[in-house]
Amino acid sequence: MEPLLETVQFESNHTLKVRHIRCKTFQEDHNLHYHPECELTYILKGSGTRCVGDNIEPFEPNDLVMIGPNLPHRWISNENTDGTGLCEMLVLQFPADCFGEKLLGDPGSKRLHQLLESANKGFKLSSDASPYAATHLRNVQHTQGLRQLSAFIALLDTLCLAPKKHLNPDTYKSNHTDINSLRIAKVTKHVKRNLSASIKQTEVADLVCMTPQSFSRFFRGATGRTFVSFVNELRIEEACKQLASTTNDIIDIAYECGYGNLSNFNRRFSQIQKCTPSEYRKKHLQRRA
Repeated sequence: MEPLLETVQFESNHTLKVRHIRCKTFQEDHNLHYHPECELTYILKGSGTRCVGDNIEPFEPNDLVMIGPNLPHRWISNENTDGTGLCEMLVLQFPADCFGEKLLGDPGSKRLHQLLESANKGFKLSSDASPYAATHLRNVQHTQGLRQLSAFIALLDTLCLAPKKHLNPDTYKSNHTDINSLRIAKVTKHVKRNLSASIKQTEVADLVCMTPQSFSRFFRGATGRTFVSFVNELRIEEACKQLASTTNDIIDIAYECGYGNLSNFNRRFSQIQKCTPSEYRKKHLQRRA
């Protein structure tokens, strides 16, 4: 199975994204996929098979794994037998370049640099250290602002110092940083720069030197979604940032994000976010209160 490119959407200009995933099987939540962000995954409930790069191993509760950029991964659950019928995992995602060259170049960040290098091959934290790291992960999930950043740093410190098992050999190299990934990156950059304008698939196909038909097949094969769906996701992501960080009228936000009428915007927003724009704004205002 060819891995799909996942587009990770961060809320309101945040650098960290934490998801508490509950489902009957993890394969209902995701297929084999990759993304340019780093990811930390902690299993709360469920067991089965974990696939990271070329590594295939069983997983169980307390399994904590860190995955670097563009490293294909998937969790496949066994049938749940604990009576709840659910599998659960905590997932933290953050941009690989969020630390900056100056910070990583500082002598005090040597272990952090080594941690990120290890993540490029994927690693599993020791079972003794996983609960401590999971505590910091939960703190990241339930805090905001400087407290969240402090919890994130404490988590990274624990990961740096804890024993770990590398999941792929040093010779492993993901082939998902090739021309296809560069094409997707170019398309994403173009769409984000032109969210308020009319974005035509034919023009985007020209941008990456493909015919419209070839681009349509390529994009769906690489991302698992149509180009139109992708554009809507990015537009709604931008709308979420504006709803949470500004007092602009919802109709103005809709127009700025490329929607010609409010009813279409509301429909697309509800499809993707499972709530109305007003409900989304109210939720985030309550968080800041």
